[in-house]
Amino acid sequence: MRRLVTVLAAVVCLSAGAEREQSLGEFAKEIRGKVAAKVSEVLSPRGSTAEISGTVSFSADDRFFLQRGSDGLKVVADDISSVPSTGDVVTVSGSPSLEGGHVVFIAKSWNKTGAEQMPDPVAVKAAELVKAPKAHSSVNGTRVLLEGRAIGTTETGFAITADGIPVNILVDPLPDFIEGCVRTHPKVRITGVVEQVLDESSLYGRPGYVMGVKLNVTNPNDVELLPDMDYYAAKHHEMFRVLTVSLSVGLGIVLLVFAVVYLRQQRRLLRSRAIMAERKRMADDIHDTIEQHLVGAGMMIKLNRLKEAQDALVRAKREVRDVVWGLKNDDMMRLSPAEMLRQLAHDETTKGICRVDTRLADGLPQTMDAAKMRDLSLIAREAIANAVKHGGAKKIAISSDAQDGGGWLLRIANDGAPFDLDSAPGAREGHFGLEGMRQRARRLGAEVSFSSKGGWTIVCVRCVCQ
Repeated sequence: MRRLVTVLAAVVCLSAGAEREQSLGEFAKEIRGKVAAKVSEVLSPRGSTAEISGTVSFSADDRFFLQRGSDGLKVVADDISSVPSTGDVVTVSGSPSLEGGHVVFIAKSWNKTGAEQMPDPVAVKAAELVKAPKAHSSVNGTRVLLEGRAIGTTETGFAITADGIPVNILVDPLPDFIEGCVRTHPKVRITGVVEQVLDESSLYGRPGYVMGVKLNVTNPNDVELLPDMDYYAAKHHEMFRVLTVSLSVGLGIVLLVFAVVYLRQQRRLLRSRAIMAERKRMADDIHDTIEQHLVGAGMMIKLNRLKEAQDALVRAKREVRDVVWGLKNDDMMRLSPAEMLRQLAHDETTKGICRVDTRLADGLPQTMDAAKMRDLSLIAREAIANAVKHGGAKKIAISSDAQDGGGWLLRIANDGAPFDLDSAPGAREGHFGLEGMRQRARRLGAEVSFSSKGGWTIVCVRCVCQ
């Protein structure tokens, strides 16, 4: 002890006598190096050897640890070709030295004398791992049991935090549950050999030394996963998120498919209802018009009133023609009134007999049921046919306007010969076009009027309600 004090005094004197001015960090580093060298010289006089024995508690390529009772010691194996296995009882020849402020043993040779189970680990708190070494109280080099949370992987294993103290765990290979520990932070119980180290570090932005703690683990089974809801919640959070997204997407697809199927069913249902309504309307038309005309014609024939019978058959023929035209243009009945009239104008213009223009920006409703659409189309078709057939028209204009207080006004004007309503042939003469237009207008809730202005003959269809 007196010799060690003398050595330390000599080191301080040597440092104090240095002429070059040094920083505090350089000074401290130089002192630590000289102290370690002198202490090693004191601990291991040139040529002297010693023998120690114990049970191997951990073994690696360049070192192993011996333990006897509660005492442990690190053995440096740089100068020997092989190291003993864990559980071997050995006697090691060599010399003591100093490493990172701790006494170690430099092995020159070793001899196995037996085998036994490794010492049972001692449960410790993290605070005990960083205590300064004291006689009979240090856990450095002994086999311990420690609990903490994994916080990340390293090149040689992983790191944990135990009561706020970081501990580096040396193990290869890594247990499966350590993968992704930065996110999941599993709670673990580790059995390993303590190795306190004094490492150079720039952790705080400047060179220096920090006291670190390593736990040397023999195999991955010495790292146990402890039950912990936080870990399982974090581990399965991503799976739950993916599952939730998948379920949401799947549910969305199911709902979309259901919506498409439902809409298609509704369209088919509406189409079916429209077809049924159209069939009923056609049946009513046949019963109320064509059948009545045919019945009347039969009665006139029995009474030998052939002229009246001929008129009734002509009316029936006209009704049949209108019904057939409505069936042939069923697709047109699904358009809006304005679109239907534009289509009708286009079809008439393409015949090359006359030109039909439209101005239908206002007034007409956006939708209209099939029966009313049919009546409106037949009114317009009849007006165009009369203008061409009886007036020799070359230009026809169809326009619409909104009415004050609701309703709409449709005008069909032509440049043909002037039309005289009073002298125009009617039902008595076997012409039923004007009367048919009036009947259809009444079904629309409208009325038809005829006028002339500036050389144009105008048919007006005025509806007082939407």
